[in-house]
Amino acid sequence: MASLDADGNYEYAAAALRDAASDLEQLLGTHRSITDEFEGHGWVGLDGLDGVGTHVGAVIDNLSLVAERIGVGGQIVRDALTSNHMITRASKASLGHG
Repeated sequence: MASLDADGNYEYAAAALRDAASDLEQLLGTHRSITDEFEGHGWVGLDGLDGVGTHVGAVIDNLSLVAERIGVGGQIVRDALTSNHMITRASKASLGHG
């Protein structure tokens, strides 16, 4: 699992969120198996467990979306910083003006 700290960059942040979503998917799979097992033994009134599964699924979707947006946004910022650095270091000669 990716660790996230104050020194991490956007790639680490996105990876940490993707890892969290993956861990929740595994948890959700276990949750569904347990729910199916209870239902298989005749338990009824498990609507609350289905609701929990729905909410966890929504959290997984949101984590994945945020990870994607952080990745795209981080790349845009990195590209802008690189371009800015290139422009500020350029000289007239390097730009073809003599």
